[in-house]
Amino acid sequence: MDPSKNGDDIPSDQIDAFADMFVLFNKTTKKLHRAYRTLEEKFDSLNQKLQETNLELRRSLAEKDRVSNYLNNILESLSSGVLVMDLEGRITLFNRAAGEIMEYPTVEALGRPYLEIMGKEVSWESTALCTLKTGVPIEYGEKEITTHKGAVLPLGYSTSLVTDGEGNLSGVVEIINDLSHTKALEEEVQRVNTLAALGEMAATVAHEIRNPLGGIVGFASLLERDLDLGDPRRRLVKKIIEGVGSLNQIVTSLLEYARPLRPRFREIDLVHVVDQTTRFFEMDLHQEENGITILRNVPPDPVLCRADSEQLGQVLLNLLHNARQAMPEGGEIAVEIGKHSFESDGEEEGVFVKIRDRGSGMTEAVRAKLFTPFFTTRESGTGLGLATAKKIMDAHNGPIHAQSQPGEGACFTIVLPHSSRTPVNGDR
Repeated sequence: MDPSKNGDDIPSDQIDAFADMFVLFNKTTKKLHRAYRTLEEKFDSLNQKLQETNLELRRSLAEKDRVSNYLNNILESLSSGVLVMDLEGRITLFNRAAGEIMEYPTVEALGRPYLEIMGKEVSWESTALCTLKTGVPIEYGEKEITTHKGAVLPLGYSTSLVTDGEGNLSGVVEIINDLSHTKALEEEVQRVNTLAALGEMAATVAHEIRNPLGGIVGFASLLERDLDLGDPRRRLVKKIIEGVGSLNQIVTSLLEYARPLRPRFREIDLVHVVDQTTRFFEMDLHQEENGITILRNVPPDPVLCRADSEQLGQVLLNLLHNARQAMPEGGEIAVEIGKHSFESDGEEEGVFVKIRDRGSGMTEAVRAKLFTPFFTTRESGTGLGLATAKKIMDAHNGPIHAQSQPGEGACFTIVLPHSSRTPVNGDR
């Protein structure tokens, strides 16, 4: 069969139709190609926009993190404690200062019930839960809280409602401040005001009491002179004179306590002052024969400090007399001199004197009032010895404190700034 004859068998109309279809196919292909290119351009444009959007989103997230970190750093740098409680009464934020005040680790506080951390022995009205229930913020209040380690602290606090961006309630924020230092300053101001009033009263007492006392002693002495030596009434007259002497001593102590102190500071050898004072005190001990001895633990070399030697000697004598009165049955009084560091890094040094007795000790309630004027636990005491010692040490800008437990005796410590200069003649 001749192949060349096969083409003659295809009708011309089919060939025309096939040609038209081929032309249409080419047109369609070109349209699809153009559509693909358009779609590809749109894809590239959308992809570019998506990349730009992602970049902007990353920038926004980075800025959000920066602002969040910045605000968190501010929150952690605050000296005030800040805590946030959610609607279920659980802590969701607890900054560093709050952890230090409450003596509770910040991480462990998160998620715990508010009352477990902040509500121990605290009235419900002074808690953030009250604000959450009533919807009434507390602008300022004061309360006492018990820390995680059992310490009792005075706190100043305020509460406020927390809402989200749509105004819906999401919790309560409470801000707390430790008022211990403020309360101590208030007590110090009150003490100073009391001393000022006491000074005014002392001047009046001196004139109103000392003159009559002098008259009583004078008349009692005349009466004693007129009585025979064997008259039993002479003993009563002596009691009168002794009582007047005791009253006069109280008035004198009151005047000395109320009188403004004007220390004459100079470089002194603390070892010399302590040795001189203790030897003077031992003379009284030998006369009384009360079984009390002095044990000195002092360095062989001079220990220099800047102080008023006479006033410092009075402080030491008051502390020694206090130790003697604490041991009516006799015992040992230990006196120690050493170095003291005012700062934790040891840059500023001082010297200390410790006077320790073996008496019955003191309760915490007694220690809290030790340096209060006229506070005494002894019937014959005036309550001005330790108060005077405290006043002198305040004038020297040096602390005085006591350590004691019932049945374990007491130890009083005074601290003075250290001096490196060699004392000149007369400074000892």
